[in-house]
Amino acid sequence: MKNLSTKTFSVSFAILLIAIPFFFSACNKDSLETERAMHILINGYNGSAHPLQVAIDTTVYDHKNGAFIIQPQSNIHFTTAFSYRTPKKRLVTLTDTVTKKVVYSAELPENTIKVNFNYLYFDGKVQQLHLPASNPNVNTLGFYIYDKSIDYPIDISLQKVDATTGEVRKVYLAKNVVPGKWVYVDYLASNDFGKNSDLMSATVNFTKANTEDEWAFENDETKSKLPAGGFFLPALNDKGKVQPYFIAPKVPNQTFSRLFFYLD
Repeated sequence: MKNLSTKTFSVSFAILLIAIPFFFSACNKDSLETERAMHILINGYNGSAHPLQVAIDTTVYDHKNGAFIIQPQSNIHFTTAFSYRTPKKRLVTLTDTVTKKVVYSAELPENTIKVNFNYLYFDGKVQQLHLPASNPNVNTLGFYIYDKSIDYPIDISLQKVDATTGEVRKVYLAKNVVPGKWVYVDYLASNDFGKNSDLMSATVNFTKANTEDEWAFENDETKSKLPAGGFFLPALNDKGKVQPYFIAPKVPNQTFSRLFFYLD
């Protein structure tokens, strides 16, 4: 009986030893194949003459139906949730649909859940975006106005009308912005514009510098006022954010592009 018990134990132990590698192999396989997701934004401006096609790794985005094709002379606001399983080198590319040339390529970072890419093309070349360092004490807003017909500086203000008193509340975001140049300014939200609900009832106004109501874009109030909610400006107590905006008044589909990650 003693020999039988020893033999049974030996067989059981042998089976266990055989099973262990398969167990860990299965665990490792499950670990490697866990589905992950990354929220990807591509922002900027396509000032070329040709449409662009987006691809992430081997996924090409809807060239057939054209829903995701970036049209020429238009701002870029492309967003998608990209799913993947195994970590590896993956590229984000923009391809000219006419010449078939890859005009932009960047590697997806690892171990992140959100990433922003910027592509700015105008005046015949890809423009480099040199962001200032984050300041932990304030936020930094950047503005670039792309309109060669404008030869005067522009003031940019944030305004809203008090629903009860009719009083106009106003703060300047930037003054004397010269079109064709990046201007960076410090910004801390005030109590009047510190919450998202405040911004939803406000506008960002563009006027000729040192004037109150001489509209900057074609002397047209409608073209020179934008809903402030779409700017995703820093909220009250926010600090350290860097948020550049590319503003192209003559673009028909969108008037500005946010060159930062702005989705929660």
